Amino acid sequence: MKRTMLSFLALAWLATACATPATAPSGSNGASVAAGGGPSPTGRTLVAAVQSEPRTVAARIIAQGAVSLSLARRIFNADLALLDDQSNPLPYLAETLPQLDTNDWVVNPDGTMVTTYHLKPNLVWHDGSPLTADSFVFSYQVYSTPALGQGTSLPIKLIDRVEAADDRTVVIYWNAPYAAAGALQSLGSSAVLGLPPLPRWILASSLEAGPEAFINNPYWTTGYIGLGPYKLDRWVPGAFLEASAFEHHALGVAKIPRIKIMFVGDGDAALASILSGDIQAAGDQAISLSQAVDLMRQLPAGQGAVVQYFNQWMSAHFQGRADFVSPAALRDVRVRQALAFAVDRPTLNEAIFAGQNLIADSMFAPTSDLGRAANTVAVTYPYDLGRSAALMAEAGFTKGPGGSYVGADGVVFAPELRGSAGSDSDRLTDAVASGWHAAGFAVTETIVPSTQAQDLQVKSSYPGIAIQNGSGGEGAISSLGSDSIPRPENGWRGSGIGFAGYSNPDIDRLVTAFGAALEPADRIRAAQDIVRRYTSDEPSISLFFPPTPWIFTSQVQGPMLRPASSNVSWNIYDWELR
Repeated sequence: MKRTMLSFLALAWLATACATPATAPSGSNGASVAAGGGPSPTGRTLVAAVQSEPRTVAARIIAQGAVSLSLARRIFNADLALLDDQSNPLPYLAETLPQLDTNDWVVNPDGTMVTTYHLKPNLVWHDGSPLTADSFVFSYQVYSTPALGQGTSLPIKLIDRVEAADDRTVVIYWNAPYAAAGALQSLGSSAVLGLPPLPRWILASSLEAGPEAFINNPYWTTGYIGLGPYKLDRWVPGAFLEASAFEHHALGVAKIPRIKIMFVGDGDAALASILSGDIQAAGDQAISLSQAVDLMRQLPAGQGAVVQYFNQWMSAHFQGRADFVSPAALRDVRVRQALAFAVDRPTLNEAIFAGQNLIADSMFAPTSDLGRAANTVAVTYPYDLGRSAALMAEAGFTKGPGGSYVGADGVVFAPELRGSAGSDSDRLTDAVASGWHAAGFAVTETIVPSTQAQDLQVKSSYPGIAIQNGSGGEGAISSLGSDSIPRPENGWRGSGIGFAGYSNPDIDRLVTAFGAALEPADRIRAAQDIVRRYTSDEPSISLFFPPTPWIFTSQVQGPMLRPASSNVSWNIYDWELR
């Protein structure tokens, strides 16, 4: 059979890899991916490849255009809670997590709330300084500073103030209901924002000096200290960073003594390094989906693989800022819908991704009850060139002698289609453009290098249409509001899909309602309202939910198959290296 499902391959490989007894991570409820047993040999280093060098390893991103990769972000940071492999929040720095309708989570009659968190005893930062509740007070002071671009994100915009009742007690006063307040997670998203603590004694003076001094403080890069399972030892720009196990980690000392994260922008090079044994893990887009399929066909039995299921929403976003968009006809919903009807997603999926992607009708993947319920009301755009042509005619376009659409002013409709570098991304951009050309849309193509794609000004200031991967589902909703849009006046600081500049007051209201919905039924209704309104307006063409592969050799024991809303490396402190 020509088509082989990657998820099935991973599961079959999993069975082979686990033929030898394996020890699952303590407290886990999933299966270990790689075979083996026993503690990691003394002095061993796990070498992992990621596609891009992060501009910061901070849990929350405050630097302009910064990209914080999930592996680097995870190993250096800790928050009050941690999502496990089933997306269940577990206490991390907190002894327990507040539960609704208890003394630790009080909802007042006016909708305001108070949540209380008690820190575990004897917690320290990577430099040995004690962690106290004041670090969360300072963290809120930082993230709520308007000039740093985080004050309008969740959960910060719903917090009124943070207080330290004593050194180990954090009290948060909320100005509105927030369903994820107990764990401070961004509603279960893998792009968790939370309220990670910050060291006042390092950052306070630069915060007072202004946003540029604060953002450029070396703390965010080579001087970083956190509370995660590993502490930063060395960062060689453009090459790698090295970390060692933190002896005072809240969940115990990591079993693998050292980690080296290599920045490998070439997927073929990462693939060769796995085959040669130079690296034992590859994630964060180091290897494309098609390369992962090839790799699993080449490696012998006994190797392991884990697939990060469908946590990305691949979509083509129309420029939403009136002063940036060109041609102006892209502001016409009929033109956007016409372009959507002219994308043959099933054929693209088979030709480029070997049929591995889920086809998307909205930002919600149909892999959860919430996603399936939300998609029942989505306005869909199946491949239909007749419907596409009819919409363009309604918008006042006809086809000229060359077969391309021409406006009433006689100008050919020729929007730019922008994609990012990478083997699968390049091919997708080219294939979408070719399909549009055949349908009469004279699009031009631009491919942006991955280094430039990290700059929010570059990412946000395109004139036409941009194909991007980003958080889907609840993660997308959390950055969908108008206040998440990067603009010149806010220093091009924003979050998530705000880069596209889409603004709609109805969506803003619905996003607020979704975040405030404490009951599951209310959340479903709010999600459906968002999907119905968003897909009617069609500010982006939903394409796919691609599974992002994380590849592990049989030397690595501990990574587990997990849902999209968790992080593959959530339990990295429990991984072992044979």
